[in-house]
This record gives sequence, C-alpha cells and structure tokens, in this order.
Amino acid sequence: MLAAIACALSVSAVCDAAMGAVSAVSGEYRLNVTGLCPGSITIEWSGASPNGRQGILVGRAEGKFTIPEGVCEGTALGITDNVALAIVISTRDGSGAVSGTGGQVCRRPMQLIEGGTCRTSNVARMP
Repeated sequence: MLAAIACALSVSAVCDAAMGAVSAVSGEYRLNVTGLCPGSITIEWSGASPNGRQGILVGRAEGKFTIPEGVCEGTALGITDNVALAIVISTRDGSGAVSGTGGQVCRRPMQLIEGGTCRTSNVARMP
C-alpha cells in the first residue's frame, strides 16, 4: 500500500507526464464527504494546488500515522489502521468534486494527500 502511495504521488517524469505537474499551493486544503453509504457519495475538495494530483486515503480509524517510506515519507496523517490508497484523481483548478458508490468504506475516515507537496487535508468520515 505504501509503495502505491509513493508511486501514485511521486513527481517523477513518468507520473508527471501521466497526471500533470503540481503547481503552487493554494489556501487551506479541505475535504467534505456527503451522501448515503452504502449508496451514492460525493467527495468535494478545495484549497488544493491546481493542475496536480491527489490521493484519496481511507483508514479504519482516526488517529496518527506517519508515512514511513516513499516520496511522502514522514508525512503525518490523521487516519490510521490499515491506511489504503483508494484512488488518485486530479486536483483540477484546486477545487472540485467526484461522485461514486461507497460500500466497503462506509463510516470510515478519509483524507486527501497532494502529490508533490504531500500536504494533507482535514479528515472527513464517510456517511
């Protein structure tokens, strides 16, 4: 899992070509999750660096976890217990939303991590 985060968020030429390079940091990096779980959920973010990539991380509990290796080594997360990278998505213009179906991660805490800067958002719990 940690290797997946490192590769997905790395600023290597291969990843940059696939996902776009990270640019300047914006304001406060915020995450909001709404909807019904199981069912349709919406993940919204704001304050991300424009035109970059971000990972959606899911844990089983809120708590402290430090990424031990890779490009974001030493980054402190607000989620713990089997932290997993759910998906990597674009930061778009620094804010946006994606919708999908939440089933296996209902009521679990989520957090965003930005590629290149390793900035993290607040923790939000799935509905």
